[in-house]
Amino acid sequence: MRTLIIDNYQSNSPQIENLYNVVKDVTVHTVEVKDYSSLNPGEEFSLYDVILLSGSPRMLAEPGIMDAYVHEVNFLRNTDKPLLAICFGHQLMALAFGAEVVEMDEAVKGYYMVERMSNDEIFEGLAERFLVCESHKEMVAELPFGFGLLATSPGCPIEAMKHNRLPMYGVQFHPERFDGAHPAGRSILENFFTLASWYTK
Repeated sequence: MRTLIIDNYQSNSPQIENLYNVVKDVTVHTVEVKDYSSLNPGEEFSLYDVILLSGSPRMLAEPGIMDAYVHEVNFLRNTDKPLLAICFGHQLMALAFGAEVVEMDEAVKGYYMVERMSNDEIFEGLAERFLVCESHKEMVAELPFGFGLLATSPGCPIEAMKHNRLPMYGVQFHPERFDGAHPAGRSILENFFTLASWYTK
């Protein structure tokens, strides 16, 4: 299984290195990273079995930001591969499918409790409520057409969502940021790659 991480961060960000290292640790398969700015309409996505979209400090409400991610948006609209979109990637996926992303009153940063709204396999082994790492100033305002709600929190109604037909997941939080006291993120990543393997055999 070959995994592509699309890097939405700015150049040389330590966050993308952390995401890469964590993904390498939870899957024995090949993991590669490509910068969002290097994507093009003819990109050979067929070479990859699984796609991850990283976070980013950028704000989608800022003028011109969406223009920089047009190739990524087009890919999202046309792929049927197992995909996990994280934080900014989650918001980008929502926009790609017609939803709105809005600025929050204040930034959210730290570990927060989220509540499962579904028994989806991506939450296998987790309690009904669990702590995850959040770091964002915008959020998805409503579910995109064709998506279902998987998790919520008091401060962010759409913490996790899934396409109703395709193995495409979006999470507002950062599952790659976990520790011994807050292990839920690792479980979610492991569960996602188990799910992905079902679609790539």
